[in-house]
Amino acid sequence: MRDVGILAGVSQSTVSHVVNQTGKIPEETEKRVREAIRELGYRPNETARNLRLRRSHTIGMVTDRIASSPFAGRVLRGAEEFAWERGYLLLLVDAKEDPSIESAAVDTLLARQVDGMLYAAMSWRGVDASAGFTKLPSLLVNAWASGSRKIPAIVPAETEGGRLAATAVIEAGHERIAFLGGPQDDPARIEREAGFRKAMADAGIPVNERWILSGDYQISSGHLLTSQILDGGDSPTALVCGNDRMAVGAITAALEQGLRVPEDLSIVGYDDQEDLADQIAPGLTTVTIPHYEMGRTAVEHLLDALDSGRPPKGATIPGALVRRGSVAAPAQR
Repeated sequence: MRDVGILAGVSQSTVSHVVNQTGKIPEETEKRVREAIRELGYRPNETARNLRLRRSHTIGMVTDRIASSPFAGRVLRGAEEFAWERGYLLLLVDAKEDPSIESAAVDTLLARQVDGMLYAAMSWRGVDASAGFTKLPSLLVNAWASGSRKIPAIVPAETEGGRLAATAVIEAGHERIAFLGGPQDDPARIEREAGFRKAMADAGIPVNERWILSGDYQISSGHLLTSQILDGGDSPTALVCGNDRMAVGAITAALEQGLRVPEDLSIVGYDDQEDLADQIAPGLTTVTIPHYEMGRTAVEHLLDALDSGRPPKGATIPGALVRRGSVAAPAQR
């Protein structure tokens, strides 16, 4: 640092202010210091700086198989990118839904003196996080606290997502609309169905309870439920599906019965699953789960809490409707 100051023609304390981004340094002076840093190849002693600032500039993140998920993994990308922008490293441990691994991971992260911790779930659900999460500023991501430890959470706006999905076909002129959801006890399905019903009520369209069906989020489930509902004689003109995979099954079943999508039957999915929703024909109108935004927001709220000394705040993050070719006005009957 002394050598940098000599080369830049400034004091060692000025170099310190530039390196640590403290104080108000004239732009031209800072430019000279940074040029000297590059020329000399100077690297701050992070260990010494962290001891002085009582910060490790690292964030611990525990997940439950999220790293292996092609679209839920966007949570990691959002968190990692924002942490890097703010000068923090993200230390990731995949606990594989094993409580013993999770507990050991939390202990290890605490031993490494991370400044805060995140727990990210692959699917939106309640979690009873390890006690170690209460020892530091912490947030849940794509999950909520179901146990006695009340940890704030960054969650998707699932009810709003269900409303958006239904609105896509309502605005196209449909009134005969079915909802093909996931398992009845699945939290995401419950919220999405609530949003579906709200959109129908807001539009003054009665819900046909015979057209509220439950599946398991697989392609085969969407195919089976759509085949059943189309065989019933009096059938809907639009389907709102619990996820993109069920929507793919619904499209296949409709084509097998000689129906065209979207001319004869409009179909909406949910998730905007990578390499699926935009690859099938027609392209699938769907609702995004804001995984990337949840990851970024979680790190932002965690760092804001560290800077302010106040507890971190949770947030509900909305998704967005992605319009593609699977929705059109209903055919005249």
